[in-house]
Amino acid sequence: MIVTDTFSRFARRMSSTQGFPYVVIAETPNPIRQLEPEALRPRAEAMIQTVIDGLTLPPAEIQARMKDVVNQIHPQGVARSTIPV
Repeated sequence: MIVTDTFSRFARRMSSTQGFPYVVIAETPNPIRQLEPEALRPRAEAMIQTVIDGLTLPPAEIQARMKDVVNQIHPQGVARSTIPV
């Protein structure tokens, strides 16, 4: 998944609710809307290895690399409902 940094936690939580808690997320600084192609290219190049890893690494390796992501999926102090909203 590719997102701007503003939406990375939201993306992580949404992917978790859909059964993909360890989806690989490549992020770039927000905003990107007004950027020219010349400014977007370095950002895309900075994310390319993350995209490749997300498409090629075995699931066990991805999960092992993302052991610290659990706090984003289930933040402390946030009550969870058993019924999706």
